[in-house]
Amino acid sequence: MDILIVTPRADFWNGLNGVFEKRGASVRTACAMPEALASLKEKKAALAVLDLFGGEAWSGAEHADAMKKAVISILMQDAMTNTASVCGMGDETFHDAMEGLGMICDLPAQPSADDVDDLLGRLLVILGQA
Repeated sequence: MDILIVTPRADFWNGLNGVFEKRGASVRTACAMPEALASLKEKKAALAVLDLFGGEAWSGAEHADAMKKAVISILMQDAMTNTASVCGMGDETFHDAMEGLGMICDLPAQPSADDVDDLLGRLLVILGQA
């Protein structure tokens, strides 16, 4: 299973490689959306993790607009790519802000290994592999 992480902080995510490996996932990163879309054009991904704000906490409409645009651009590239956000907006805000986009979940702005493992578990269920 191939995971694309869109992030300006690749080093942070490299520290979580063990979680991905444990679940049999290979990870690639892109530092921004243009690079991510080019990468998806070359190779599909089961999941795109959108860490667009580099660990910055949720700040409302500005982040919501950027996240919506990113998800829509990914779905236009490949509608089968699952998505998750990384900004810690909380369940209720996530549901309201991202409703209708089919995202798996929103991770905290500083996700832990357990957060990532939970996300991958949900993905495996979606893919019918759990």
